[in-house]
Amino acid sequence: MGAGYAGDPAAAGMLASVHGAATRRAHNARMTLRTSLAASAALLFAAPAFADPPDFDRPGAGFATTVLPVGTVALEQGFPTYERQRQDGYLDRTYTADSLIRIGLGSALEWQVAGSAWNRLEERGSGSRRHATGHGDTSVGMKWASGGSADAGPFTWAALGKVTFANGDDDFGNGAREVSLGSTMQWKPDDAKQITLFANLDRLKDRNTWTLAPTFGRKFGSNLLAYVETDAIHDAEDGNELQAGGGIAYDIGDHVQLDAYALHRIGRHGPSMLAGLGISMFFGQKQ
Repeated sequence: MGAGYAGDPAAAGMLASVHGAATRRAHNARMTLRTSLAASAALLFAAPAFADPPDFDRPGAGFATTVLPVGTVALEQGFPTYERQRQDGYLDRTYTADSLIRIGLGSALEWQVAGSAWNRLEERGSGSRRHATGHGDTSVGMKWASGGSADAGPFTWAALGKVTFANGDDDFGNGAREVSLGSTMQWKPDDAKQITLFANLDRLKDRNTWTLAPTFGRKFGSNLLAYVETDAIHDAEDGNELQAGGGIAYDIGDHVQLDAYALHRIGRHGPSMLAGLGISMFFGQKQ
């Protein structure tokens, strides 16, 4: 999970893009990032052998506190994420197939490319109804982990900086370039339990959004992980938001993970519901 079990986000990074806004097309950025995604996909399918499995970034807030071993690749795919929000007399339901490609660079570094090739919006209110489909913005990022790709003891932490380009279709992007910097800190008192804290800053249109998300996870047996989390968000435009919920992750073999999660709004601002299913797959060369 994003908090760092081999087996939570964000995606973050756990949950992505809880603040939807209408966007403009950016053709040049789209072409550049499509090239990056194609190159990442080529690397993914060019690695047929397996290494030891890593920690996956999804599900849950934040991201794993380890990076992939050098030369290995992971694909983390949601299908899909569901978001429900009522605002200004309208009820919006959004479905997002979010994708994350991770590539181990060595020296405790990891390259990430993320986006959503398919999104659907269903809007209803004021006696009208409409729907839209399209792709979302694309981000590229660099992650650094204190312990690299290895288990570095009971306390570990990692940092992720990324840039999100405004190349998404209308209704599914930010409308401007966004810069983000986040960190996940993890404490494992024993092999079954972990406590994490995710802190993140998003800078968009000269405004800051802060996120602070503590998570508690516990393993049940060798394959099942369950966790609970609380996300506290301060948005300069929408005000304070608070989400609470949790999820599960289940290992199939050593290189595939299935996950499910749900968050519910506490308070008046933000999406009333966030939920999703996902799969994570690791591809790497034998050590």
